[in-house]
Amino acid sequence: MPKLEELYIQNNNISSLIGLEGVPALKKLHLRHNKIEKIEEEGLPELPALEYLNLRTNKNLGSMEDFLRLFQYTTLKDINILNCALELEYSSMNILIGEVLA
Repeated sequence: MPKLEELYIQNNNISSLIGLEGVPALKKLHLRHNKIEKIEEEGLPELPALEYLNLRTNKNLGSMEDFLRLFQYTTLKDINILNCALELEYSSMNILIGEVLA
């Protein structure tokens, strides 16, 4: 699907980003309420146009290391990780943002 720009696949028991190859124009990816626990270092799909990624309520996503892997997507402008273990681990979103920037 080379022209697909938005994909809404929330509430589908998805556990990985692997398998999203072949959507080079994808700008918005909604993966809310799935079962993503880890962002794989190898095999992360190429998404050269990705600007928005919603991982909200993937409760087991908890590693800062995994989260930082998402920054390989250089066009990414907005990531939603509310209600993920990673976000819940910090006392405020400002502290989390500071940690990411550090």
